[in-house]
Amino acid sequence: MKRFAAIALPLLVAYAATLWWVVERWNAPTRYYEHGWLLPFLAAFLIWRRRAEWRAVPAVADRRALWLVVPALLLHLAGALLTIDSLSATSLVLVVPGAAWLAFGRARLAGLWPVLMLVLFAVPPPLYLEGKIGMLLKELAVTGGAGVANLLGAEVTRAGADLAVAGQPRSLYVAEACGGLRSLLAMVTLGYCIAFFRGGRSSMRRLVLLLFTVPLAVSANIVRIASLCLMARHFGVDFAEGTGHTLANIAEWVADVAALLVLDALLTRWTGGDEVGSGDGARDAPAAVVPAATPPRAALRAPAIALWLIAPLLLLLSLYRPSAAGQGSDRAAHLPTALAGFEFVPPPPAVVAQRRRDMPQWIDLLGTDDFVVRQYRESDGRVVNAVALYHDANWKSVHPPRICIEGSGFDIVVDEIVAAPWLDGGSTLSRIVARGTDGWLYVTLSAYGTRDWSAGSYWRFFLYHLPRALLRRADSGFLLRAETPVYRGESVDEATRRSERFLRALVPIVREAL
Repeated sequence: MKRFAAIALPLLVAYAATLWWVVERWNAPTRYYEHGWLLPFLAAFLIWRRRAEWRAVPAVADRRALWLVVPALLLHLAGALLTIDSLSATSLVLVVPGAAWLAFGRARLAGLWPVLMLVLFAVPPPLYLEGKIGMLLKELAVTGGAGVANLLGAEVTRAGADLAVAGQPRSLYVAEACGGLRSLLAMVTLGYCIAFFRGGRSSMRRLVLLLFTVPLAVSANIVRIASLCLMARHFGVDFAEGTGHTLANIAEWVADVAALLVLDALLTRWTGGDEVGSGDGARDAPAAVVPAATPPRAALRAPAIALWLIAPLLLLLSLYRPSAAGQGSDRAAHLPTALAGFEFVPPPPAVVAQRRRDMPQWIDLLGTDDFVVRQYRESDGRVVNAVALYHDANWKSVHPPRICIEGSGFDIVVDEIVAAPWLDGGSTLSRIVARGTDGWLYVTLSAYGTRDWSAGSYWRFFLYHLPRALLRRADSGFLLRAETPVYRGESVDEATRRSERFLRALVPIVREAL
């Protein structure tokens, strides 16, 4: 193990901050990656179980592994320079197997590659990607669950993430954590473990098992939501959200695991029993012939020295983050209650309670708690739904508005960048026209900005902040959204002007708080 320590120890130093970020994502309120805690222990157990077999093969340092290690370190360097933790974390997928290959050689690792590739399931994706996939899965689960429940007589009416069940005084709310991403990630990981660490070694068996986990997890979550709707219909929403929710979760997991095991048994029978391995990731091919004598440890000396030279630099870059000019907190909460003829409409207690329950997940997704969601109403009764979010050095977690709109069940009809001559001498706004689940059209205008810059394009927002992160400085900024329905008798352009009038009054106020 000394030869592995010579490579692993400097890499642990270089990746210390990145590994901490990974652990934080495992502990995130969404709980999407809580299964990550099991993977290091599973990998250690599988390697220990095969210790006699791999120890029998001499370790031979193999510098060809640098084709994995060097790109991984460059990717980590890019992530550290740009303060993009997910980019650095992605490089773990290359550096973990690369370090083992460099220290021990391919012959000793024969049969252990599936164990090393468990790192694929331990590294969370970027928050932007996680949020987009999560919202798409939630939309599929809510739509499918309500549809199946209605086929079974639940009489469900959907309004966004709320499922109103006939005869019940309040709606059944589908939270972000129930959207299906958590079960999908866990099921894909479980499917991989069944495919590679037990049963037959047929490539067809493994491929089918891996492909089957995705539709299995998605369809099981749809059935789970449908069952909750039926429980709410017959036993009440309180039961469905309490005891019923627990029972449905248990039933879903039992059904998922049973389905995978049954499929595995059938595939093993079809592909032939002679391909059955030892159940612990047995080697897929005989070990290659290795030299009788192991080359001296000097073969690892140069790579180890190089890693120790760059490890402190990578750690320093990962830890030292830019501080934003104008950094603050609790700015969004102080938005005015009246502006440009619009008056703030306090939400009902049930909505306030639901937002409070969802707040930890939203803070985790957005990277800040400095945001508000409000509704404003004109004297004629027409409303604008406003979102105001402040960011400091955490600009990377700000999402394009399209993601939230699609995640709320809206079908986007128009997505464009429009001119805003009144904003910073000719800037732009994002304009999205979408149809809601209620059949109405909605117009959403959005803008990113700082004290002296703004744009409606997420790409321009990204390019504005990226070089500042590289130079270890950042600007505090904001994301504003103004959404309004297209009321009967008015055009999309008239609704657009209402949202624009609201934003024109709000932008100077938001900037004043920076």
